[in-house]
Amino acid sequence: MLKTETVRVFDSYAFTSKRVREVTKQLDPTNIKILSTMSEVGPRNLLEVSRLTGIPFTTVYHRVGQIEAKSESMVKLVPRVSHLGLVRMVVLAAAKPGLESVVTEAWRIPNYWRVLERCEGAFTNYCVQLIPIKFMKEFREYISTMHAMNLIKSYRLIETGDPELMFPDFSNYNSNSGEWTFEWELWLNELTARGATITIRDKCCKPVGVQKMSLTMLAHLELNARMKFTEIAERIGTSPQTVKYHYDRLVSKGVADMFEFFAPPYPMELSVFHEFMLEFADASSMDRFFSLAKKLFFVIQVSKALRRNTLMVSTQILSSQVENLFAFFSEMTNVGLLNSYSGVRINFSGRQVQTISFELYDDVSGWQWDRYENLLKLNKL
Repeated sequence: MLKTETVRVFDSYAFTSKRVREVTKQLDPTNIKILSTMSEVGPRNLLEVSRLTGIPFTTVYHRVGQIEAKSESMVKLVPRVSHLGLVRMVVLAAAKPGLESVVTEAWRIPNYWRVLERCEGAFTNYCVQLIPIKFMKEFREYISTMHAMNLIKSYRLIETGDPELMFPDFSNYNSNSGEWTFEWELWLNELTARGATITIRDKCCKPVGVQKMSLTMLAHLELNARMKFTEIAERIGTSPQTVKYHYDRLVSKGVADMFEFFAPPYPMELSVFHEFMLEFADASSMDRFFSLAKKLFFVIQVSKALRRNTLMVSTQILSSQVENLFAFFSEMTNVGLLNSYSGVRINFSGRQVQTISFELYDDVSGWQWDRYENLLKLNKL
């Protein structure tokens, strides 16, 4: 039976880890307000953050600087790749025993990978690929070849739209006591009693015309969304005015308006990471969950499987709440919101991420795919 549980992060284990202490110390009310506002208005205009929060600009500037010093990059740009002629593909594969590392290397070869992780459950390898629309057939052929070579025993490909990133809702957090309240029963009641406030649908995005310079600039902002235009200009060999022109254009086209903040609700040392596939009974049920997801502070991101009433949901949850999370999805099935759900546990500590593959883009012919070279490299593994 679902119930409300309050969990104290500052337990005896937490104080044995310097990183745990540093992360949790940053979650005071002022920093939470600053980061929450930055997630809404963007990371570059601290004057606007100061105006909206009522916090003096010098305080905002100083605190942001402190967070950046401890996290290296407090916020990263996540480009909406559907505007760039790319399809986001979630790939789950069960490697032949002993070949898990080989499968990881195979994902790298076409060089359109975004995230590589090992996972536990029905599959051993998880990755996100950003595949050019015009080369979807070639990518599927590549995966089929991996299967024919007996590198993988089984696999699942899920085409999704751009992910919707969820900045943690800290309304269930007590910064004085370091406690999080998991309102499982209340959340389920909201799903059954209330309609959706927002919807999630497939978005038909006509790719915008871009230049390789724009993609190169995006790659730098993916590492640090607050990187100065002067620094980017120096790195890519152009002027700050040119960088600003390309940036403003990408923002106006909807490519560069989504950001991932370093604001974990609790430290990695105390967390368990999952990727869930939630298959809903209908679009209305899917919208109800998506509307609630903004409150579920353990949800990192949500992406919609194209042409299906299915959401891919990434979570970071305290280890003590994993059983309740599965019970929550089970109850969603019992009340008719879900047809089915499944998930894999992600080895987040071994996560590998790369920026957009701008080197594979040509200003004349667009994205490139060397079918012969990719298959040749695959056969050499």
